[in-house]
Amino acid sequence: MIPGRPDGTPHSHSQANMTLQFLGLCLMDMARKGDVSEEKVDSFNIPMYTMSPQELKAAVERNGCFSIEIMSDLPHHQLVDDTISLSQLLASHLRAGMEGIVKQQFGEEIIDELFDLYRNKCEEHASIFKSGKSCNFLVVLRRTAD
Repeated sequence: MIPGRPDGTPHSHSQANMTLQFLGLCLMDMARKGDVSEEKVDSFNIPMYTMSPQELKAAVERNGCFSIEIMSDLPHHQLVDDTISLSQLLASHLRAGMEGIVKQQFGEEIIDELFDLYRNKCEEHASIFKSGKSCNFLVVLRRTAD
């Protein structure tokens, strides 16, 4: 399974990009308050690029070692649980994936505040995340004969 963005969607409009942009905004807010060093924020780099299915297909073809057997979009599941908001879900998912690297860079003491701030920013700007383009696709590759 590969997180991505639909064909024709600029990377700047992908949900993954917006997620990390918001995390950066939260860290800068904390730096302005003096909770973290701005120098540490500036040196915190998470290079991430989500491919479109078209780009992935081209990359596999350029590589030449594999052929694509199956490539299909996986359906997005809608929130059916009324006990958790979209902003809480986004913050929880980001925390699960990023807590370790954030702790390593900034220390454990900022974790709760950072992800609470992130959740609040998501609530304030929920429409941005609802308009973000994302897709998850399943890709099965077959190694080609040498």
